Amino acid sequence: MVEELQEQEDLTRDILSRLTDPREGVRENAAEALAIAAGDEDWRPDDLVLCDGVGTVIGLLSDRNTHVVRSALTVITALASAGHEEDLLSHGAIDALEQAQRHGDRGVREKAREALWALMPDVEERIAPEPIEED
Repeated sequence: MVEELQEQEDLTRDILSRLTDPREGVRENAAEALAIAAGDEDWRPDDLVLCDGVGTVIGLLSDRNTHVVRSALTVITALASAGHEEDLLSHGAIDALEQAQRHGDRGVREKAREALWALMPDVEERIAPEPIEED
């Protein structure tokens, strides 16, 4: 059991190091892997928190790769839903998510609103409405 926990921590640290890699493809693959893992019922968000990964994930919201940003938003939403709101708040998640609501990609804006809602369901006034597109 101890070996298994150490393996999981090592894997988490490996993914976190790849999230900060200067190569865009490496960051994208790592972010996607983490987002997929976050959707699994066996995911252990505590590993990400214990490895100081929350700030790294929040930092991905400013990545130029939209896929990386969307994956980070999936992980942030999963962390909030798993009860790690304080960890997210202490790493500046609100400001980063508010900034993501102004992203050029509509999907990112929608996921940012979802993440804000998961983080703080009573902050309706902070969640920017989607602009109405005129034909």
